Amino acid sequence: MKKGKTFLQIVVVGLCLVLAGGDLFAQTKIESQGAATIHNNMVDVARDKAIDNAQREAVEKAVGVMVSSFTEVENYQVKMDQILSESHGFINTYKVLDEKREDNQYRVTIEADVSVNRLKDKLEAVNLILSRKSRPRLMVLIGQGEKRDAVAESAMIKHFLSRGFKLVETKGVNRELSRYNLTVVADDAAAASKLGSRYGAEVLVVGRTEASTSRFTVNGVEMRFNKVNLSARAVKVDTAEVIATDSEIRSGPGMEDVIKSMTVEASEKLARKLTDQLINRWSYELTNTATIKLIASGLKSYRDLVK
Repeated sequence: MKKGKTFLQIVVVGLCLVLAGGDLFAQTKIESQGAATIHNNMVDVARDKAIDNAQREAVEKAVGVMVSSFTEVENYQVKMDQILSESHGFINTYKVLDEKREDNQYRVTIEADVSVNRLKDKLEAVNLILSRKSRPRLMVLIGQGEKRDAVAESAMIKHFLSRGFKLVETKGVNRELSRYNLTVVADDAAAASKLGSRYGAEVLVVGRTEASTSRFTVNGVEMRFNKVNLSARAVKVDTAEVIATDSEIRSGPGMEDVIKSMTVEASEKLARKLTDQLINRWSYELTNTATIKLIASGLKSYRDLVK
């Protein structure tokens, strides 16, 4: 009888630990796959890239479990199912379960130990700051309509949407935007402010892309070296103040078509940099004294001002 009572006590204590400590014993081991194209028979480079992609997928899966609702964004509805990049910061360890080459693709399967609590804290902190700032309306404009500009703009918009920003849709105003020289606007905060104000944006992210391909010969074999340079700045529309600015460069050997993937990578990394700067800026504003400039017009006298 005493033995049975002891066993029952152990079961009850065990159940209490499981119920009370769900977070402590939360499953953080996530299996994921990644793949990368092998260029110029550089298998090691493709393997590293495939592992990076697998780590990103592991983080995406973890976020997907935590986020169960859609984020409402002006003219967009997206599920916040990814943080395309800070993957390394949320993965404690990983091990490769399987890897193989299939034609010009290298594929890996990994088991990653994802820091769910760290990821949750990051999502909640960003969401809280955006909410307290009433989710400023963001507008993204890159370049002058070249194909690579559209790729960069799309990648950056995707990132900002995944982080809960409200975006002003540019699809309907692209024709009208063609009369603006965005290269000039990218260097002129006042012009950027005027443009953003015209379309109801509170923050305008404007930038440019530059790409180049050089050819050289190694042992009689023609090689190509590609380079993508992407720069952008975020302008606070009402004050024409630059509140974030950065650039990102990607370069390496490969065919010309690799420029597209390099542009996407550079755009995602640049968008992350700008996001961090914006969040830090707004976090500072929320916890410190802010200076506000108010401009009043249409007043005929001091008495009107007093009224």
